[in-house]
Amino acid sequence: MQILARCVFIVVALFLISHASLAYAIAINTLAYSLHDDQINIQCEVEYQLDDKVKEALRNGIEMNFRIEIELMSNRLYLLDSMHGRILREFKIKYHALSKQFITKDAGSDIERSFPDLYSAFYYQRYIHNALLDDLDPFKEGKQYYLRARARLVSEQLPLPLRIKSYLSKSWRPSSGWTIWPI
Repeated sequence: MQILARCVFIVVALFLISHASLAYAIAINTLAYSLHDDQINIQCEVEYQLDDKVKEALRNGIEMNFRIEIELMSNRLYLLDSMHGRILREFKIKYHALSKQFITKDAGSDIERSFPDLYSAFYYQRYIHNALLDDLDPFKEGKQYYLRARARLVSEQLPLPLRIKSYLSKSWRPSSGWTIWPI
């Protein structure tokens, strides 16, 4: 019985240690918005500081997908909060060995751009300009609305060996976590 209790303690301690880190590899630095009639214009800045293992995998030709999600939510008293609109931006990044360039591809527009280094590729993807949440119902009096945003590596789209590593190691699941801004 004592051995079982020690094993449970060790497993819980390892879980807490691995999830206690507050330093995120990806961070939402700013989110600005402006309200117009039935739409919200959003500007967002994301900072990417990836683990060396992830950078090395990119340099070795592994393609990775990143996703930025921005949602308009409202509080509800007894139920889960309600989502009224969503912006989803995805981009892929890969290394082209022949040209020695990092190539980013926006999922929405299929536009590819090449960069001489990884820093430049992520710097280009850092900003979201003029993202529109439109066709919104008028804001209701007395309701509390907020925007929440997160950016992350889509670990479900990694090759199988790395996907398994992503289940076991937080460095293979970089994410900003949800950041909230009241409206």
